[in-house]
Amino acid sequence: MKASSKIDLYVTCGPGLEKVLEQELIELGFPNVKPGFRGAFVPYQSIRDIYTINYRSRIASRVLLPLLRFRCRNARELYNLAQHIQWDRYLKLDKTFAIDANVTHPELRNSLYAAQVVKDAICDQFVTATEKRPPVDPKNPQIQLNLFIHEELAVISFDTSGTPLHKRGYRLEGGEAPLQETLAAGLYRMAGYKGDEVLCDPCCGSGTLLIEAALIASKTPPGYLRRDWGFMNLPDFATEEWLQVKNQADQERVPLQKGFFFGCDKSKDAVRICKTNLKAAGFAAQVEVSLADFREFTPPKAPNFVMVNPPHGIRLEDVGVLKPLYRALGDFLKRKTAKPAKGFVFTANNELAKEVGLAPKKRHVISSGGVEARLLEFDLYEGPKVQKTDL
Repeated sequence: MKASSKIDLYVTCGPGLEKVLEQELIELGFPNVKPGFRGAFVPYQSIRDIYTINYRSRIASRVLLPLLRFRCRNARELYNLAQHIQWDRYLKLDKTFAIDANVTHPELRNSLYAAQVVKDAICDQFVTATEKRPPVDPKNPQIQLNLFIHEELAVISFDTSGTPLHKRGYRLEGGEAPLQETLAAGLYRMAGYKGDEVLCDPCCGSGTLLIEAALIASKTPPGYLRRDWGFMNLPDFATEEWLQVKNQADQERVPLQKGFFFGCDKSKDAVRICKTNLKAAGFAAQVEVSLADFREFTPPKAPNFVMVNPPHGIRLEDVGVLKPLYRALGDFLKRKTAKPAKGFVFTANNELAKEVGLAPKKRHVISSGGVEARLLEFDLYEGPKVQKTDL
């Protein structure tokens, strides 16, 4: 069975980020975006599209290039059709590969089994032609393939990202349950962050929210620190063309001004990790991080934009302990921001969200680590002033 003549790249993202991913892709110059399951389809015009999305998308997880779409009724058909691809164009005997699979099919027992069927087809094709098998490395492959089967529709794709795009290259250390970088960027897009606000994260942890804000404000491409990409193994990869796309994006960068980014955390270890990651990202001098409990912390400059991802309380007994913290967050938003201001609290616990003590303007529903969470948006204004009267 032949592949479709019309090719769409499939750009994946985390659950709940589909709409903001579509908005971002349109802004990047892809007006004909179509929604998909946990991602979006982009008509594929040239390899420059692959370079651009990989390097400039802050929200995408992977950029998949379909090699074959077909109807798959059973394992034998999957094996036979996988061999229709000329695999020596994409794989080499001196490079490792792996297959990431997501399969829902009545005849294929599970995703791991389906990936094994495709792997066997690939290796058998090489053995027939060269009497050698390409090496497989499921943990750290040099070339990543993707198999998606839903009901009887199957797609085998080349993963042009390789390492997932949330791995920007600045996270040298991670704190406890760090927020994924692509999710953090998605939260900022939902929040309408422009990059010229005075921003504060009062529970900054390992610094993901601070660094992603700094990347946006400085117009630094999210792939700026990365050196390796899956698309470098495509047969039509051209170094000169790739560098043109990269350099054009890099030229848009602007210096990050000091005095616009503040964070604090009461954990000494978290602050150390945050500063290490900020240094790796190139923002150590411009982002001020303090070792402090936000309840006793006053930013050097009153922020008009607060983004915070406080502890969510996974266990039932944690909820009671965390209620005072959420009440204190509400107090921080009311008392320590410049008015008018916007505040955003990202939490997966509705009971704790009520403790903030403010009525959210919006609730953006999203998934974080497989758990439904909400980005609560608060508009913060000065209350009515009471005029004193001499009696």
